[in-house]
Amino acid sequence: MRAASYIEPRAAWKVTLAGEDLTVKMSPRLISLRLSERRGEEADELEITLHDTDGKVAPPPEGAVLAVALGWDRGTGVTPGLVDKGTFTVDEVSWDGPPDKVTIRARSADLKADFRTRRNKVWKDTTLRAMVDEIAGNHGLTARCHPHLAGKAITAAEQGNKSDMQFLRDLGRRYDATATVKGGSLIFSPIGAATTATGAVLPGAVIPRTECSSASWKRAAREKAQDGAEAQYHDPEAAVRKTVKKGGSNPRRLKRVYASEGDATAAADAEAGRLKRAAASFDLTLSLGNPALSPGMKITATGFKREIDAVTWLIASADHSMDAGGLKTSLQMEVAG
Repeated sequence: MRAASYIEPRAAWKVTLAGEDLTVKMSPRLISLRLSERRGEEADELEITLHDTDGKVAPPPEGAVLAVALGWDRGTGVTPGLVDKGTFTVDEVSWDGPPDKVTIRARSADLKADFRTRRNKVWKDTTLRAMVDEIAGNHGLTARCHPHLAGKAITAAEQGNKSDMQFLRDLGRRYDATATVKGGSLIFSPIGAATTATGAVLPGAVIPRTECSSASWKRAAREKAQDGAEAQYHDPEAAVRKTVKKGGSNPRRLKRVYASEGDATAAADAEAGRLKRAAASFDLTLSLGNPALSPGMKITATGFKREIDAVTWLIASADHSMDAGGLKTSLQMEVAG
């Protein structure tokens, strides 16, 4: 029997189009609202499904920008209030039935056509900050290069028939970072950084097992797992190849031969970080969703197995869904670096 002070949790949401609040119009028709947040390269995706039994749902035009917020109106065990989840550009609308329904799909990254145009350019004697600044300026975006990466020296880099976005993402893999466009900014930031590209501290969270409806953990076999990386570079003065090693005793050798020790070190560091994060995975679903949880946040788990509770986890992706069952959040996590 529930305590007299118990208040049934009630989810809340808000969708606006060009400043107009559509929530009241959509609410009686809402079948589901799903938001998938991804780290870096992949755009966040929004999907809203509405009843259309009377045929009166007017689909938003292609390119319309929807602003979304999720949260709780009230309830025991939840924090009331809405969390701003950003803006999404409509790129697909579909209708099917019976029962008749309209599904609206939108993405967070509204990349202009010229951002996808292939280019040939050689970058020499520069820094990551200068490169991010130049590319962002070319597309009317605000550059946000994380301080930990801003000063990284680039001796030479070739953008061989690649779009600016693809080139930045290649650089991201080279420096174990993500490159993405959100809110009018081009963001270049290390995976697992404790701060944002603007210097704000990224919050962490503690998740007890009692708040989860399901959970799943998996660890790679230790005897087979590679725990580091090594990269070769050409030393022009000695006219020989040299090797940089990062991590443990069973390193993965990168195939590419790099032009400098700095480039090889960055590549080995990045690969070692990726291998460490891939050593184990931990997925869970919260009974009562928490839209404040998002990729890049570090999580401490409690009440699970010792091997799970002893690890700091990094959210790789977060899925928030709201339907007749309420608001739920599912997290896909990896080992924090």
